[in-house]
Amino acid sequence: MLNMGRWFGGTKDVQASMNAKDEEAHLRQVENALLLLLNDDITAAEKILMSADSSFHAIGRGISKFISSMLGAEKEFLRDAAAALQEAENKAWEDMKRSQRDATAFRSQIYSPGTEYLLCYTVTVSLLTSAICAVLSGSVVQAIGGFTKLRKAFLILDDIMVAEAAYIEKKLSCKNSSKSRSDISRSSPGATTKTEKTVLKSTSKSSKTGLNTAAELTNQRSSFQATDSNSKILDFDLEDAEITYYIDIFIHSGTRLCYGILLVVFSMIESPLFTKILYIVGFKGDRERGTLHLWQASRFDNFNSAIAGITILMYYSGIVGYCDILPTDEAADDDLSGYPKAKFKLLLSEMRNRYPESKLWKLEEARMFTYDRNLAAAVQILTENSNSNVKQIATISTFELSLSTMFHHDYDLMAKSWIQCAELSNWSPTLYAFLAGAAYLELYREHRLTNPTYAKELKDSATKYFRKGPPLSGKQKLMSKQLPFDMYIVRKCQKWEERAAEWGVDLIDAIGVSPLGEMIYLWGGTKKQNLDELQKSMNVLAWDRVEQQEKHKSDLDETATHALLKAAILRNMGKYKEARETLKVNILCHDKQAFRGHLKDDWTNPNAYYEMACLAWQEKDLTGQDHKTKILECKEWLEKVQNYSIPFVLDSRLSMKLTTSMATLKRHRRIMGI
Repeated sequence: MLNMGRWFGGTKDVQASMNAKDEEAHLRQVENALLLLLNDDITAAEKILMSADSSFHAIGRGISKFISSMLGAEKEFLRDAAAALQEAENKAWEDMKRSQRDATAFRSQIYSPGTEYLLCYTVTVSLLTSAICAVLSGSVVQAIGGFTKLRKAFLILDDIMVAEAAYIEKKLSCKNSSKSRSDISRSSPGATTKTEKTVLKSTSKSSKTGLNTAAELTNQRSSFQATDSNSKILDFDLEDAEITYYIDIFIHSGTRLCYGILLVVFSMIESPLFTKILYIVGFKGDRERGTLHLWQASRFDNFNSAIAGITILMYYSGIVGYCDILPTDEAADDDLSGYPKAKFKLLLSEMRNRYPESKLWKLEEARMFTYDRNLAAAVQILTENSNSNVKQIATISTFELSLSTMFHHDYDLMAKSWIQCAELSNWSPTLYAFLAGAAYLELYREHRLTNPTYAKELKDSATKYFRKGPPLSGKQKLMSKQLPFDMYIVRKCQKWEERAAEWGVDLIDAIGVSPLGEMIYLWGGTKKQNLDELQKSMNVLAWDRVEQQEKHKSDLDETATHALLKAAILRNMGKYKEARETLKVNILCHDKQAFRGHLKDDWTNPNAYYEMACLAWQEKDLTGQDHKTKILECKEWLEKVQNYSIPFVLDSRLSMKLTTSMATLKRHRRIMGI
């Protein structure tokens, strides 16, 4: 058993001895409370969390507030969470020292005394949470402090995993001495793959390298690629290694949960400043290893597993699913860092069965419906889900409802939902107002010729909300920068205002291409629409809906945006040839410098490159197409996006797609030998 006493200082306190049974009872009680919280039973959860003053209860109260802060992503919740976590941190530290000293405290065969408190104190409370809170707070100084703490978290997590790896290796070696390796490999799910053996050995060998060990662990992709399926590691059975005690399982699952979150979160950071900070302190994100740890953590019926499940589903629906270039081969469902749709559908089903009343899982179910192009079902679930007892779940459900109604072209409900978002959350009032205005604009354009009186009311509402947004921008920051959509909206509205003044027309009459159509594209809605909804998206792009259409049709800024949106719709309709021609004739034939200038929509050109990559990717499996040629064409267009040297609005959103697309392409080329 690895000696982790270096994390514990001596103490002169004289307190009552700890009792192993009481410790486990407290942990079970708190985990039960947190699971009740996830199941939308706030009253019962809070009653349990306030019923005692143990470290676990204090940590439970802190985690409860932290979950609220992460779902709401608002500064006041972050501050409340930080205060609760600070209190829990102090108690956990004291109990770490007491547990090491008291012989009656819980003793594990695997981990050093007090590891359960070490995990809570170092990662769940004072380090992991404070680091992420610091990043979201927008303060560079706070972020640097958070990352400094994170250094210690990685070291401690590494120590815990090394101790466990050594124990598992020893236990399995003993079992293997009386049973052949081939017999064991056939006794699924208790099998340990060669891959896991490799990882366990390499982990135990590097136990004394400190921070470098943590960094090296994140780079061992080659080990995982040695098997046909990364997901085989999930077959590993803890009972084979005799990890059966409740607290041991808590440590095992909690360590993987925290390590997995860290690796995934930091693999997604696009800010050069924060990437530099990570580099300085020796960290590197790793989606592949991170998702593997999260899947391992999701296998249990405890709170750690539930949070791992939430994280996995949010990762696939919010990050990976946003991308258009995803694995399509027969082994795609075994690629945990890709888009294993069958696996995460099964995971969601399991979580829904465990927590039938939880609106958090219903939210994820609605998101899954959107990726099945069933927006009507998603809207129905989200409408009900918006009444959650947890304000943050109600807020995020309303946000998702607003997006889904936008993709579904339900403009009345869309306008109401975005206005409600502004009432529930102050995260991005500029975005909420702009999208309410976009809904009213489409309603105005629909009734402009048939019902002038009603159209005038709609026009006034659209004007009100378009002008309401820009003055509210900049109040919230992410990674110390203004929110990307705030910058986009301010530029867009300023362009319309200048154009209206120049042409001597109302603001609404100076608007060209449908801003709703743009937002559907930018929020990834095109891939969530069925054929009827795609046709409606095509209809809102019709020039005859626009005032001053001849002026707009002679403006490259407008025609390029129009062509990009049209091409994306055509691609999702399966009309690849038309989509390709639309991009070539209207965008790709122009020099990229033509898209630069005062308030121009400079994002259309690089996004057109990405659309061409998507077309090549989707054409690769068509009859009559040369697979290799299309893969190389896809690679060429993605590299053009990657090497696009001119900064543009919303570049971070395209960068998210690019990262996943490049990983997908790299994997596919390796499989196909291209």
